[in-house]
Amino acid sequence: MIIRVQYRNDVYDLISDITLQRLIDDGKIRRFYRYSERKWAVIGIDPVRSKVHAPFAGSEKRSRRPLVEGRFNSSLTV
Repeated sequence: MIIRVQYRNDVYDLISDITLQRLIDDGKIRRFYRYSERKWAVIGIDPVRSKVHAPFAGSEKRSRRPLVEGRFNSSLTV
């Protein structure tokens, strides 16, 4: 997908969606156009893509069913 961006020096460009994340991380763009919302997303003001996620602060809601009769299986590997 091609995305319209405005760099910090006020130059406009069309870039790939893959490149967008790198430019956001590098702080090189001021805003990009969200075609789905038909508006500009401004970096630092509007919510944008991020690789950094805050730790989950809510309560645990997943079930803690025993995997083995009467015990929890804590030796599972991923």
